[in-house]
Amino acid sequence: MRKLHALAVGCLALVSSAFPQENLREEIEVLKEEIRQLRLEIAMPEITMETYSGLGPAASKALLNPKGISIGGYGQVLYMNKVNKKDEGAKAFANVYRVIMYFGYSFTEKLKFNSEIEWEHANETAIEFAFVDYLFNPAFGVRGGTLLTPVGIINELHEPPTYFPVYKPYLETDIIPTAWRENGFGFYGEYGPTEYRFYVMNGFRAKEGSYKPYAPLKNLRQKASKALSDSMALTGRFDINLPKSLKVGVSGFFSGIQDEDGKEIGRVNMISPHLMWKYAGFDVRFLGVFVTNNNAEDVTLALSEPICQVDKSRCNVFPESMGGYYIQVAYDIFRFFDMEDQELFLFAMYEDYDRASKVPSGYPKPENSKVNIINLGIMYKPHPLVGLKADYVKEKEGDVVEDIVRTEISWMF
Repeated sequence: MRKLHALAVGCLALVSSAFPQENLREEIEVLKEEIRQLRLEIAMPEITMETYSGLGPAASKALLNPKGISIGGYGQVLYMNKVNKKDEGAKAFANVYRVIMYFGYSFTEKLKFNSEIEWEHANETAIEFAFVDYLFNPAFGVRGGTLLTPVGIINELHEPPTYFPVYKPYLETDIIPTAWRENGFGFYGEYGPTEYRFYVMNGFRAKEGSYKPYAPLKNLRQKASKALSDSMALTGRFDINLPKSLKVGVSGFFSGIQDEDGKEIGRVNMISPHLMWKYAGFDVRFLGVFVTNNNAEDVTLALSEPICQVDKSRCNVFPESMGGYYIQVAYDIFRFFDMEDQELFLFAMYEDYDRASKVPSGYPKPENSKVNIINLGIMYKPHPLVGLKADYVKEKEGDVVEDIVRTEISWMF
C-alpha cells in the first residue's frame, strides 16, 4: 500500500504541473478510480483457468494469489425430468443444487489458507475444505486441515463448468463417495512431468441405520464432523503429464472401518486408475475404480439392526467388493468457427459398475446393484467460466430402466 500511495502522490504532482487548473479535478478523479481498481486487483485477483495441485480453477485462486484476500465460488441450478417414471410421486423438479463460496488468504507467498463453504439445496450448509498450506518449493509442500480426498477425477476438480454432465458421473457418487473430505495432513508437489499428493486422514465409521445400498461408502464418511480417529486412512495419487496434454495416473484410499466405540471392524482398499486427454478440441476421460472390503460381515452387522443376526434378509449388506469404470468423449464443434472464448461441446459417456459385485457368504445381494449408464449431452460455454448444459440419460439399475432429461445453469468465478 505504501507503493500505491507513493504512486498516487507522484501522479498527482505530474498532473498538477502538466494540466491547467480546470482539468486538474477531472484528472484526479480518474487517477483515484485507477488506484481503486489496482487495490481491488491486488486483494481479489481475477480467476484464471490454471489449476493448483489438482483443485479446480476457482478453488486454486487463493493458492495462486501471492498476497492478500481471495474470494471465489461456483454454483449450479438444474431441472430434471424422469420421463418414464412408473412409481408414485412427481416426475420433475428444479433445484438450487449448490452455491459455493471460496475464501482464502495469502499470509506470504508460501503460507496460505484456503476454504470452501457449501450451501446445498438452498438450505444445507457444509464445510467442503479448510486447510493451511505451506509450499517449500514446487517439488514439496505440506497442508493440513479438512482436505478433499485426492481420489478419482471429480472429487477435487468438481466445479460444474469443468465437467460435462449435469450431475457428476454416477460412478463418482455411488462408488467413490463424492464430495469426499476428511480431516488430515500430508504433502504434495510437482517434479518434472509428475504430480503427487499423499495424506493421512481419519478413517471410515460404521453407524447402525445409516447405510445406503446404492452408495455403500457414502454414509461411512465422517465429513470432518467430530470424526473418530482411532483408525486412520492413507490416501494419495500420482500423475504423469505426457505430450499432447495427456495425463495418466492412479489414486487410492486405504482405511480402517470403525464402529461407534472406535474399534476397527473392517478395512477398505480402493484403487482408481484414470486418464485425461485434452487436445485439438477433444476432451477424453477414463476412470476405473476397484474396491475390496475386508471383514464385510462384521461391518454388515454394525450397520444393521439386531434383527439382522437372526434374519439375514433384514441386513444392510455391506459388499466384499465393488467397482467399475466410465469413459467420456467430448468435442468442441465451435473449434471450426471464430467464436473467441466460446465453446460448444457435444459429449457421450458410458458407465458400467457393480455396487456389490460380491457379498459375504450367506447374505442376499442388494437388488439392482449392477448399473449401466448412457449419457448424451451438450454444454455451451458463452464464457470459460459459465456452462449451460443439457443431457439425456438412460439409467439401468438391474432390471429397472429410466429415461431422464436434465438441464443446468452453472458458473464459477
